Amino acid sequence: MFRDPQYLWALLVLLPVLFFEFFYRRRHKRRLPYTRINLLRQVYKRSSLWRFLPLALRILAIVALILALARPRSARKKTKVTGEGIDIVLTLDVSGSMQAVDLKPTNRLQAAKKVAENFLSKRKNDKIGLVTFSDYAFTACPLTLDYALLSQIIQNLQIDKSAQGTAIGLGLATAVGRLRDSKGKSKVIILITDGRNNAGDISPVEAAELAATYGIKVYPIGIGKEGLVDYPYQNMFGQTVYQKVDIPIDMATLDEIAKITGTTIARRAQSTKELEQIFARIDKLEKSKYEIKNYYEYKEKFWIFLGLAFLFMLLEFVLRVPLKIFLP
Repeated sequence: MFRDPQYLWALLVLLPVLFFEFFYRRRHKRRLPYTRINLLRQVYKRSSLWRFLPLALRILAIVALILALARPRSARKKTKVTGEGIDIVLTLDVSGSMQAVDLKPTNRLQAAKKVAENFLSKRKNDKIGLVTFSDYAFTACPLTLDYALLSQIIQNLQIDKSAQGTAIGLGLATAVGRLRDSKGKSKVIILITDGRNNAGDISPVEAAELAATYGIKVYPIGIGKEGLVDYPYQNMFGQTVYQKVDIPIDMATLDEIAKITGTTIARRAQSTKELEQIFARIDKLEKSKYEIKNYYEYKEKFWIFLGLAFLFMLLEFVLRVPLKIFLP
C-alpha cells in the first residue's frame, strides 16, 4: 500500500522520455577512430544486453525513486479497547451441606459450578476472582482476565466434607479483601450459600458493612429447596444412601447483606434454572461499557527503494565509462 500513490503517474511520463533519449543519443553518437580502442573492443565480448545496461540501471533507479516518493508501507490492523471493567469475586459455599441432591446435575455445588462457568463465558474484559468458604475461607483464584484458568479451577472445586460449619461472614470478608484495592469501574461480589453463618470470627452483617465502606455491591444467593431434601451419606457397608434432611437457609441475613450493600434483596434459587435466571439478571445489571476502535499501524518501506535507487545510480556511474569505451 502507498501513502501518496499519485506519484506513480510519473512512471507513465518519465519512462517513455528515457527510452526516447537513449535511442536518440545512440543514433547521433560521435565515434572516435582510435585503433587501440577498436582492438580493445574486439577483445571485449560483445553482447546486446551490455548495450542496454546503462539504460536499465537508470530506469530502475528512477522507478525506485518514484516508488519511494509514493511512500510504500505495510499496514497491520489493531484493536484498541477503552473503558473500565467490572471486578467480580464469586464467593462460593463448599461446606458439607452443598452435597444435597435437590439441584441438577448432581448436587448444589455442581449446579453452582455449572451456572458460574456459564456466567464466566459471557463476560469480557472484566477481572473475576474466586473465594470459597466452609468453616474457613480461601482465595481459590485472585482477580484475573485468564478465564480459561479460572474455569479450570471452578471445575476442580470439591466439597469440604471435613468442615464443621459455614463461615459466611469470613467468606464475604475475604472477598472484600480481594476487591478493596481494585481499580474496577464497579466492584461486585456474588455470594452463594445454602446455610447459615455458624463459624468464623466475623459476622455476615459486619462483612457487609465492610463491603459498603469500599463501595462493593454484594448479590447474595440462597441455593437449595425449602423443606426436606435428599442428602447422601455412607452406611456401615460403605454404600452411599440418601436420607431426608432439612437444611435451613438464613435468607433474612442475606437480605440484610443486600440491603447494606445496595442490591436491595437477596434471591433464592430452588432449582438450577432459577439460579441461571438470577445470574442472568446480575449479568444484565453489571455490564461493562467498552469502546472498541479499530486502527492500523503502519511501517514505512520507502527507505528500501531509496537504497535501491542509490545502488542503481552508483552502478550506472561506475559502468558508464568502460561501457562507452568498449561498446560501439
